[in-house]
Amino acid sequence: MLGLVPVLVVGLVALLLLALRLSDAQAPLAAASSTAQATITATGRPANGLTVVFRDDAGRPRTGELVVRGPIDVLPGTTLLVRYDPAVTVDPVPVYANGDAAHGRVADLLFGLVAVVAVLLVAGGLTAARLVTRPRLRRRPATRVTATHVVSRQGLVVRSWLEMGTPSGLRWLPVYWAPELDRLAPDTTLEVRGDPARDRLVLPIVGGTEVWPSGRLRTRAPRGDVRQAGVDPGATDLGLGRQARADGVVPFVAPVLGLLWAYVDGSGLGGFLLATALSAAVLFWLPQLLGSDPRATRA
Repeated sequence: MLGLVPVLVVGLVALLLLALRLSDAQAPLAAASSTAQATITATGRPANGLTVVFRDDAGRPRTGELVVRGPIDVLPGTTLLVRYDPAVTVDPVPVYANGDAAHGRVADLLFGLVAVVAVLLVAGGLTAARLVTRPRLRRRPATRVTATHVVSRQGLVVRSWLEMGTPSGLRWLPVYWAPELDRLAPDTTLEVRGDPARDRLVLPIVGGTEVWPSGRLRTRAPRGDVRQAGVDPGATDLGLGRQARADGVVPFVAPVLGLLWAYVDGSGLGGFLLATALSAAVLFWLPQLLGSDPRATRA
């Protein structure tokens, strides 16, 4: 839940900003209620622009400017259907056509809205799934296994695991960190709700405390640098502040994703800032969904 809050806040702010920009981008297109057959007379004035001539609804000759998204290979004399605002009486009047810069900007903003909504739905859905499915594990029959607390480091993320001995061999269960894990001696017999030899999810009881799984049981050792965790009989809860500091390292790569988004989308500084903020929020949330170990910030 700690990681979900920034995603929701940044996502909702992003939706509001994108909706406002979309309204501004759609306004001139909505006002362009008249259509006309136009002829291109010049290209490149202004940059990425086409000068066209046409007759308006009253039959008067008009000059218009059509802005495209990039350099276009078109010959003067080419005709095309354009839309314009009849209330604009001063030439050159802005004109619009399918595929031009104005329509492209609207399409980009719509895509941004869809992307942000998708991020919010995925983040909220996965977090809700954790809150709904983990308590249900309490109903499963209790079994006894031997378990050892191990940690894995892969890139910037450190995760806690329980290495369990079962009749079918070793199993590895990713878990959300709790101080009881640090107090766990190697090869300690634990009560587990569910059967680690067959089930994909089980609920370990460590020191009388439920330790929620952050993923499914695996038959192979975790990837990355895996080692047995040290035992600290006096381990206590580290608090949300330590968890936030541990997970606050990963979002530093968010500007790279923001630059990539701005380059692909062509949205400039605004797109870069928006994508960076949303990426940072997601990268803060993701390690917590995976069950990051807050001890990563300890010396």
